[in-house]
Amino acid sequence: MREMMDATKEIFREYIKEDVIEIMPCGNHDLNRNWVYKVTTDQQKYIIKLFYKPNKRIRELTVVPMLEAINPLRVIHTGEWTSGHEWIIYNHIEGWLLDHIIDEMDLDQRRYIFNKIGHMTALFHALNTFDHFGDWNFEKQSPVMDYKQFVISDCERMIENIKNQNLPDMDILNKAIEIVRAEYENIRNLKVARLCHRDLDGRNILIKVSASEGLKLEAFLDFEKTVMGNEYLDIIGFYRRYFMDEPKLIEHFFAGYESVLPIDESFNQELRFNLYRAGIDICSWALDVSDTFYYETVNYLKRLENYDDHLKTLYAKK
Repeated sequence: MREMMDATKEIFREYIKEDVIEIMPCGNHDLNRNWVYKVTTDQQKYIIKLFYKPNKRIRELTVVPMLEAINPLRVIHTGEWTSGHEWIIYNHIEGWLLDHIIDEMDLDQRRYIFNKIGHMTALFHALNTFDHFGDWNFEKQSPVMDYKQFVISDCERMIENIKNQNLPDMDILNKAIEIVRAEYENIRNLKVARLCHRDLDGRNILIKVSASEGLKLEAFLDFEKTVMGNEYLDIIGFYRRYFMDEPKLIEHFFAGYESVLPIDESFNQELRFNLYRAGIDICSWALDVSDTFYYETVNYLKRLENYDDHLKTLYAKK
């Protein structure tokens, strides 16, 4: 971390030409995906993101400019450090991460903010449509007609990863694997691909809090995983983190979402598959990265299995 903080000082000295006063870590550094710092100079505040792995920056540099009409995040400068690490400097946006304040919100406030999140999520999904899915490199793109088979193959890859590890709680994982495979027939036949954030939850949603205006959805953050694909996977993230614990939020989210985009019946059809797939995906890699994240996800799958007979109560109402 010290190396990256020193690199940050040099980057600002060379490219921004402002004196750095303070550097504060503000990302999930334990996941070893990137280093994110809030940088205060003698003139203003910035955010710098240094990428731990290659080929992540292209996603943010491609997607963030697409969102300028709906999201205040802006790329100020970008480059590559002498170590080979790619970096981006962003404008600093004031606010609180949703996960830091959600427990302090009352029910009406949570309903209000998830209505706004639904609206913003739909605006994000509505920006573009594509006849192919995948990453922003041409060689990693496929026609939408191949989506269903790709997802099945990808699930089998995750399952193989799980079975090749000596993971705890295999009884829970094996039950989830059985359900995922049984639901392959319900995977959505993708007609068009849309932007899919793939990490959209309260760690990447910024809320402004003020005495005069109350709560305001300020920005979506962190687009390093964004690709073209099944946009409904972003909604599944909200189910995993919030809606299963508080189902009353679902109708408020979808009221906001459907003010921009209609929800297709395929959302409900593949809901069971997507909920279990989300857990299988995380468990296939998380234990070596963050055992806390792994066990949180195992507990999610356990709750999901206990809830299985009542999943229709979580449907988007039509």
